[in-house]
Amino acid sequence: MNVDTMAVDLSDPDSRNNVLDWIKKNETPPDILINNAGIGYFERFDSSNWSNIEKTLSLNISALIHITYELIPLLKKRPQAKIVNISSGIARLPYPGLAVYGATKAFVSSFSQSLATELAGTSIDVLCFHPGFTMTAFIGSAGMDMHKIPKILIHTPEEIAAQVVRALKKDKQWAYSDFITRSSSLGTLLPSRLKTHIFKDLFWKLPDGK
Repeated sequence: MNVDTMAVDLSDPDSRNNVLDWIKKNETPPDILINNAGIGYFERFDSSNWSNIEKTLSLNISALIHITYELIPLLKKRPQAKIVNISSGIARLPYPGLAVYGATKAFVSSFSQSLATELAGTSIDVLCFHPGFTMTAFIGSAGMDMHKIPKILIHTPEEIAAQVVRALKKDKQWAYSDFITRSSSLGTLLPSRLKTHIFKDLFWKLPDGK
């Protein structure tokens, strides 16, 4: 099997247009779109550099929306197609130090739910997958202390990829990486102040502010 690749910075609109043009020129339209590009940083919101905030919003939200919008017409040309949006287990709960990142993932979950409803009855299915703690380069470079996290809840990227494939084969619309991540959906039932008290220092200590 031949695999064509193109390296681009999806947070940059011009770069996104380049890769979209490249895809559209292909004779065979795609039958699956996986929106898994994302970025995050670990810092107090009021101590954050605006450039970090802006890039997080641009990649995690703007790029996902733009690419999905442009490729849906191509996906509709296939007899069966999939859109996979990678959200996060933190989309439903507060995680101090990850305020902007968590908010972008909450957006992804909300968008996916509405998009799946809009596309119901078409050839396109939508899967929103919510990974738990995953040992990506982000966690390694962010300085987050993971000692409080049980090892059974920490996944490799390969494990998450395999779970996404299984969810696709089962035609799931909503999936989680583990039981803790799945139970995060119940967080919406907790009073706001109780969530603040529970999650303030539950997983890690916040970095010092400016």
